[in-house]
Amino acid sequence: MTADRARHAPDALAVWEPHIRAFVALCPDGAVPGSGPLAGLSAGIKDNIDVAGVPTRNGSATCAQAAPAPHDAAVVAALRRAGARIVGKTVTTEFAFTDPTDCRNPHDTARSPGGSSSGSGAAVASGVVDFALGTQTAGSLCRPAAYCGAVGFKPGYGALPMAGVTPLAPGFDTVGVIARSVSVARAAFAAMRGDQRASAGTALSTATWLIPGTVRPAPDMQRALREAKDILTSFCRAGPAPAVTVDSALIVAAHRTVMLAEAAQAHADLMRPDTARLLRPKFRAALRAGMGIGPGELSDARRYLQGVATRFWAAMDATDIILTLPVPEGAPLIGDSTGFQDWLTVWTVLGGPLVSLPWGMDRLGRPCAVMLAARPGAEDFLLHLAQRLEQAAPSLPAPTPPATPPKA
Repeated sequence: MTADRARHAPDALAVWEPHIRAFVALCPDGAVPGSGPLAGLSAGIKDNIDVAGVPTRNGSATCAQAAPAPHDAAVVAALRRAGARIVGKTVTTEFAFTDPTDCRNPHDTARSPGGSSSGSGAAVASGVVDFALGTQTAGSLCRPAAYCGAVGFKPGYGALPMAGVTPLAPGFDTVGVIARSVSVARAAFAAMRGDQRASAGTALSTATWLIPGTVRPAPDMQRALREAKDILTSFCRAGPAPAVTVDSALIVAAHRTVMLAEAAQAHADLMRPDTARLLRPKFRAALRAGMGIGPGELSDARRYLQGVATRFWAAMDATDIILTLPVPEGAPLIGDSTGFQDWLTVWTVLGGPLVSLPWGMDRLGRPCAVMLAARPGAEDFLLHLAQRLEQAAPSLPAPTPPATPPKA
């Protein structure tokens, strides 16, 4: 995607929306230009984040009659103050869980854009907007960025305010940015954080490390990882992979326990008979499961995950950056899943910032991606290094709109 594609394509929305179905609402003031560091940049906002004057429907029939939000979420208000043009609300899976949507991947409309920030990934990748806000509770931001061929930036847990964001599991929920470039993501993050700090750090020790498990990366993703490693180690000191044992299956299971229990607490009112029948199957089942998790089981899961993160970062003490993969292969065909998320779930549990970078295409014409991870609090350093790596990444051809829209 070229740097100026979104801002110089006013008809991009009309051209692409029939094919990708990335938006659920457009903002009436979307054409009003702003002033500030984000002036000239257009943004989409995931539909679990409040935008004043527009209903927040959370991808759910239970919110179909929601009133317009009276105020912007804190992060949206910050973007407006910085001059960003808010185009509209982007598609989310129901309450940012895993029931797929009708949104499509711009690189191949027969494929999933990933989730839960489905519309944000598709809108950025198609060039309709320069960046879009999403959220991540497991893999919900970096995965659609990787599948759609956009930059995905998830700050560390707690780095940005969550006021005005519908919760899924508050112990993990994080607002982040899907953008056409690292520089755009960096600018949006600075605006939302409320300052212009740019401390990049000086230590440059890096390691390549994959989440252990039974899933192996596809050959094209392995190639992308090798290429990125060669480039990264040309300006970083290569170090050993973190010497820590990580049981991804146990981490994913414990994360799910906490996520479902917290979701059930946050959305207990949805399980009334008149609203439960309106819920999508996976989310309804998740709330039922979460209601059955007792305080002891929840406490044990939280304690286990906190211990995993503490041990991991202690073992990584001499390493500043980890190069890894967000997903094992490109976007799946449209179906009953939004894609593989177990690796991203582990990284979410570890709590630090993540940047997913597009890295060319695979042999099926799907975007490949690599990912950089850093310890909590190292957002600026991570973005600085990601921007350097991005400059050497292979180009990603811009998607072309299909001749006819997909069938409903």
